[in-house]
Amino acid sequence: MSTVAVHVFLSPGWIRAVKQIRDELESGAQETDSGVRANVTIVDAPFEVPIVLGHLDTNSGTLILDEGHLGNADFDVEMPYSLAFEIFVERDPAAVLPVLLGGQVKLTGDSSKILLLADFIGPPDDSDDPAEGLGPVAAEIVKQIDAITLRPET
Repeated sequence: MSTVAVHVFLSPGWIRAVKQIRDELESGAQETDSGVRANVTIVDAPFEVPIVLGHLDTNSGTLILDEGHLGNADFDVEMPYSLAFEIFVERDPAAVLPVLLGGQVKLTGDSSKILLLADFIGPPDDSDDPAEGLGPVAAEIVKQIDAITLRPET
């Protein structure tokens, strides 16, 4: 039985593990013409450098998370680390609207496209049909990212 190394969300180890998962699985994804490209700035991260610059891109049919900002993003979003964890790791859709309206998130650009991310940040699909929800490749990527993400003890 193999054990999976877990990493703190957005730590360098977590980012490397996510890239490895994506590289291994994304070749089976189907490209989409309704994708989203967004620059994400996370502030108050629990690391030596408390600001994490990254981007996400769903044009490949999967959720690609990577370091650095894109030059041609649809929109930019800035949020505190704790909120990013709640949205992207815990995937609590009820947390999204109040923070957008409450000013915890700064959005610039075509922020209407943020709604297109709902499938990727919604709760995991418990369906046995891999064609539902994200599709089989994206669903497997999300499942493997969940497995390598350290969650605090409650």
